[in-house]
Amino acid sequence: MVIDPLELEAAIAAVYAAQLPIPVWWPAEARSAFIEEYASEAACMVLSEVDAIGDRMSDWAARSHVSDADESTMIASAQQVLLDEACSEVQYDLTEMIASKSAQLTAEAIFDHSPPRAQQHVVWPMAHQGRR
Repeated sequence: MVIDPLELEAAIAAVYAAQLPIPVWWPAEARSAFIEEYASEAACMVLSEVDAIGDRMSDWAARSHVSDADESTMIASAQQVLLDEACSEVQYDLTEMIASKSAQLTAEAIFDHSPPRAQQHVVWPMAHQGRR
C-alpha cells in the first residue's frame, strides 16, 4: 500500500475543516493553524501505523507460510481495524484539544485584548505660594 504523505495530510485537513466541532468564534488563523498542526500529526501517525502493520503481518506470514494473496488480505484487514481504532482515539483527543484551545483563546480575549485602562494621574498638592 503506497500512500502519498501530502495527499493524506490534505485529505485529513479537509475532513477536519468540514467535520471538527471547532467553535465558529475562533479566529480564522487559529482555526487554520489548529487544523494544519493536527492533520500533520494524524498523517504521520497513519503512515507509521500502516508501515508497522505491514511489517508485522509480512513477518508473521513469512513464518506461517501464508500465500501472498492471503497475506495481502490479512494486512488490509489488520490495517483497517487498527486505523479505525486510531481514528476513534484521534477524534477523542481532538475534542479535548479543541476544548483546551477554546479556553486559551477565551483567556487571551479576556486578558490580552481588554480595553486600555484609564491612565493613573498623580496629583501633587501645590506648595503654598505666597504668604498672606
